Amino acid sequence: MTLSTQEMTAVRPVTCCSCSQQCGVLAHVEEGRITRISGDAAHPVSQGFICIKGRRAAELHYQDGRVHWPLKRTGRRGAGAWQRVAWDEALDDIATRLQTLKQQHGPESVAVTFGTFHGADWGLGERFLNLFGSPNSAGQDKICSGPTAMAEALTYGYGPTSHTSPIPGLTQCIVLWGMRPSASLPLLWKQIVKAHRQGATLIVIDPHYTTEAKRADLWLQLRPGTDAALALGWLSVLIEEELYDREFVEQYTTGFDALQQHVAAYPPQRAAELTWVPQELLVKAARLFARSRPGLINSGNGVCQLGPTSLQSARAIASLVAISGNLDREGGHCLTGPPRQVVANGDVMLMDRLPAEQWRKRLGRDRYRLLGDGYKRLDAALASAWYDKHHLLSWTASAHEPSLWQAITQGEPYPVKGLIVQHHNPLGGSGNARRVEQALRSANLELLVVHDLFLSPTAQLADYVLPACHWLEKPSFSTGLGYMGTAGDYAVAGWGALEPEQGHRSDYALWRDLGRRLGQEADWPETVEEFWDTCLRPAGLSFHTLARQRGPWRSAGPRYGKFVDRSDQDEGPRFGTPSGRVELRSAILAELDYPALPVYEEPAIFTRWSTDYPLVLTTGGRVIEGFHQNSQQMPWFRKKYPHPEVQLHPRAAAELGIEDGTWISIETPIGSVQHVARLNATLHPRVVQADRWWYPERSGHDPELYGLWETNINVCTDDDPAQCDPMMGTWLLRGLPCRLVKTEPATPPVLPQ
Repeated sequence: MTLSTQEMTAVRPVTCCSCSQQCGVLAHVEEGRITRISGDAAHPVSQGFICIKGRRAAELHYQDGRVHWPLKRTGRRGAGAWQRVAWDEALDDIATRLQTLKQQHGPESVAVTFGTFHGADWGLGERFLNLFGSPNSAGQDKICSGPTAMAEALTYGYGPTSHTSPIPGLTQCIVLWGMRPSASLPLLWKQIVKAHRQGATLIVIDPHYTTEAKRADLWLQLRPGTDAALALGWLSVLIEEELYDREFVEQYTTGFDALQQHVAAYPPQRAAELTWVPQELLVKAARLFARSRPGLINSGNGVCQLGPTSLQSARAIASLVAISGNLDREGGHCLTGPPRQVVANGDVMLMDRLPAEQWRKRLGRDRYRLLGDGYKRLDAALASAWYDKHHLLSWTASAHEPSLWQAITQGEPYPVKGLIVQHHNPLGGSGNARRVEQALRSANLELLVVHDLFLSPTAQLADYVLPACHWLEKPSFSTGLGYMGTAGDYAVAGWGALEPEQGHRSDYALWRDLGRRLGQEADWPETVEEFWDTCLRPAGLSFHTLARQRGPWRSAGPRYGKFVDRSDQDEGPRFGTPSGRVELRSAILAELDYPALPVYEEPAIFTRWSTDYPLVLTTGGRVIEGFHQNSQQMPWFRKKYPHPEVQLHPRAAAELGIEDGTWISIETPIGSVQHVARLNATLHPRVVQADRWWYPERSGHDPELYGLWETNINVCTDDDPAQCDPMMGTWLLRGLPCRLVKTEPATPPVLPQ
């Protein structure tokens, strides 16, 4: 949309993309510049709510340090030597080099890795790669919702349902499992608080005494990484005490007898020993959940970042949802299924255009078989229940990022020579930063392109840095969450607050312009609005008609589920699994020689290193002021959080001679960094909570790289393929063995101005 002179001063309703909540906000524009952002009371979903990220989004847009024009490296990687070039010059050279790599090494030698939600056109690099012929689009699905979605799909044939909102006055129990919605999903948290005030029981499962735990009726402080053991203990209680929904189990599930025998090995006493949750509290919570129907288990990334136990934890939780009678029950978990009239998921990414022989080369596919043969079997099962639609969960089976680093450094299983990184800083946000550095500095990597707002540590090692649009400079479009159509026929659209400024280009414009240079002209319409028209056309909608209405469009079409009359299916509901039933014992996992029932096993890193590293480290945990890589650059964020902090119990601090406010070293078998110690008597004495990855502190070029090696907790986390989840490859960010040492900061940090 091109703005007229009259429109240069206006109040514009836009969709906030400062996080994945996508609230409706108002951008106040004077003479072409945003002066203020406020909540939109007329928006039917967010109803005027706005958090600090949305309210201060314009500050990020206008922040000093933005990359405004394409930069080409002129010295060695990391030296900080750049030359400004024109967009056409940069794209011509990049396209030529990509084509050369394709001819010399095959299209699979080119990969893309992208971060989390940062605007409506995120993730479209996968569409570009499918047309290019490469299967190596590496997203963050393995550590963000992917394990939950995969586990639910294996169990009851779609997902995720874990972000379902409670219905105040109807929902009787809410379990927050590894989720902090007060910071990460504030609209969901508002509904949870409202439901709690109207009588719902709130149970919080988290190692940390969060805002949610303070409100909870019961707080279960489990040992980080033992979520599967706790869920199996709950299953044992529900089955042993016959608190499950017998009618649902008998009519709609398979594998219950096997599950019953299996969880007998996880009685409450054993589960309590493994998780450090007192047995009496564990049993009380399980009984409350089972007896308070309808209920919800809202699980978050605390479950999705456990490395080898992530999928098992999510499978056990999905089994709890099913046997408790809360699946697709009003007030419980909403199993809406995918869109029927809106093009979403793998169809948007043109998955069918990637040749089968190229798909079989996807990095990680052979080792983590849910990314390969398992994905194909699951895809067929989902299609049998969901309108014959395929690639509904393609986003959970992207290329495996740690395997990408191996392919670059070692050429195994084949060499990757070209990499495009989009709004993602793998040196900060990916596990085992040293291994990532080896790949990004490798002479084997012939082309590294970064498309981002700022010069991140990763961008400092690039051959080209291309200036990206902030979300305020882009129109918005959503079918649920980005391109993951998780809420049936749902769509919302809106114009951007500003036209792209200076040399900024959107994700869509980058892939369109590269694609057109590489023979993809027919698949990239001129504008992103025209592109989204193709997604909406089956529903008889267009981007502009949808953008003119405030809030989302929803179809009045039929829902799928046990509790909905399906006159079009005489045999009753069919779930998207091979058996057509809820599979407590997964047929697909059995066929792949994986455990067909959820299990808990202590990660190998603990069995090897727990003596030398006696504490348990958990990392991350959202605060509402921050969302991934840009937060630490904002002065208002750093005023409140000037340094990365590590929280520990006063008893552990006293034993080590550590005082509150002193700098200490956090050490794991992988690496060590320095954070400021904060004493917290609510933590378990053997648990340590460290801030998520952190920058910038000092100069961006070598050797400092913004102080990355001194403060980034992902220097300490693990991405060893042997330590990843054996089924889908999730790497280990939470629940590592660690130790603490009192130290002094090597160099005082320089905070953003």
